[in-house]
Amino acid sequence: MGEAIQPLAYRPKDAAAVLGVSRSTIYQMIAEGQIAARKLGTATVIPHSELARVLDGAALSAATKAAQASIK
Repeated sequence: MGEAIQPLAYRPKDAAAVLGVSRSTIYQMIAEGQIAARKLGTATVIPHSELARVLDGAALSAATKAAQASIK
């Protein structure tokens, strides 16, 4: 089987599904400048790299922090 192709960009609905948040949260993050979106014609798109940046910058969950503390 071939490799899955990773999209270059996502529409807000798909970006919300990728991050596990609501579509309104995505639009709020765009409005607040937390996510940089682009316009292609009439479509709003969010680059994949932008979603990865947002996720990498998000706070760690309590469970992850506890696990890290137990390793140290």
